[in-house]
Amino acid sequence: MIVEYEKVNTPEELMLFMNKYIKYGFHGIDGVNYTNDGSNEQNEIFQKAVGSVYGLASPDYLLTYGIGHCWDQVELERDWFTKHNYEFKTNFIWFLFDYDNNYSTHTYLIYKDKITNEYCLFEHADYDNRGIHRFKSYKEAVIFQMNKHIEYNKKQGNLINDEVLSHLHIYEYIKPKYGINMMEFLDNILESKDITNIIRGD
Repeated sequence: MIVEYEKVNTPEELMLFMNKYIKYGFHGIDGVNYTNDGSNEQNEIFQKAVGSVYGLASPDYLLTYGIGHCWDQVELERDWFTKHNYEFKTNFIWFLFDYDNNYSTHTYLIYKDKITNEYCLFEHADYDNRGIHRFKSYKEAVIFQMNKHIEYNKKQGNLINDEVLSHLHIYEYIKPKYGINMMEFLDNILESKDITNIIRGD
C-alpha cells in the first residue's frame, strides 16, 4: 500500500486512494481492529477502546493496517499535503463540557487549491460528507463543516440548543506526536489556537 501511496499526485487521487485502502476505525495497541457500525452497543465498545487502547497512528502505521478514525486519517492527509507543498490547516471541532458526554469530536483538513485559490475541505473519515468540497474562503469551509458537525450530533440524539452550542469550539492544531493516547491528543488540542470567535464573528 505504501508504494501505491507514493504514486498519488493530486488531492483527487489521494481521495480515491483512501476510498480504496483506508477504512474507518482504528488498530489498537492491543492488536485489535475497532470499528463502529452505528449501533449503540458497538459505539460504546468503540468509545471505551479509544479511551484505553488507542494511540495516534503515524502515516506509515495507518498505511500498514488500513484503518484509522478521523484523528489518524488527518495525519495521513497532513503527510501528503506537506510533501506536495500545499498550504493547509488541520482543524478540530467538539462540544467542550466539563463532564463526560456523548457528543462527537471531528478533525479535518482544509487546503488551498494551487490553481483556483479555492479553499477545499478534504473529507474522508465522515462517510456522509466524503469528498472535496470547494469554497471561496477559509471561513466558509469551516462554517460548512461546523454545520455538518452540529447536524451529525443532532441525528445521534444529542441535545442541540443555544446553551449546548455555546460550548462548541473549533481549533487549528499543529502536528501532534504519533502514538499519543486520547487524553494527550486532547491536551494538544487545548493548547492550540481556538478560532471559534473568529469564525462566528463574535
